[in-house]
Amino acid sequence: MEAQDVLETPIEDSRTEEEDSQEVAPVRYAISSYGADYTVDGLVKRIREGSVYVPQFQRGFVWDIKDASRFIESLLLGLPVPSIFLAKEPDTGKLLVVDGQQRLLSLRNFYDGIWEPTGREFLLKGVDPNFDGRSYTGLRDEDRRRLDDAILHVTVFKQDEPSEDQSSIYQVFERLNSGGKKLTPQEIRSAVHHSGGMREVLQSLNQNKEWREIYGT
Repeated sequence: MEAQDVLETPIEDSRTEEEDSQEVAPVRYAISSYGADYTVDGLVKRIREGSVYVPQFQRGFVWDIKDASRFIESLLLGLPVPSIFLAKEPDTGKLLVVDGQQRLLSLRNFYDGIWEPTGREFLLKGVDPNFDGRSYTGLRDEDRRRLDDAILHVTVFKQDEPSEDQSSIYQVFERLNSGGKKLTPQEIRSAVHHSGGMREVLQSLNQNKEWREIYGT
């Protein structure tokens, strides 16, 4: 057999048409979920008791004290904050933190009075002067009551099917932590300093061809 004959000989595929047509079907879940509103002091109590806990697959605590202080300040000011996702364990009824670890641990640290990463006293930092430098016990009575009674919205979910595993927990965790993009510093400045006409003037100039040629883009 000549080399040309070898090259032109078709290579037989060992796979059958049935195997080619088969595709791995995605896992589909049946999930039960409900929304619940918890007071801050109620959530801190549950964390201390262990009925709400952070699982091992979560990353470590990464917020610094200013991040934690700003979150607590939002609650003291009565501002809304993002929801927390908890998964209910079918056997124990405990609630596993899927999203919201940084917020919940910041609150526990503040109520315990210790900034756990350093072991030092937790004093609010980089916040409104009315709160700056204060610990939980150092807050004014009315501010402490406001924080205790502040509401955190929680979504609690439980995987009903498949019943042999709890893989939806990892799916939810991955999707909550990989979707979206962070705002740029300029986008944050535009949102914070929204009053006045300067932003509108700059936006208008940005649409001007001659201005963009001068600017160099």
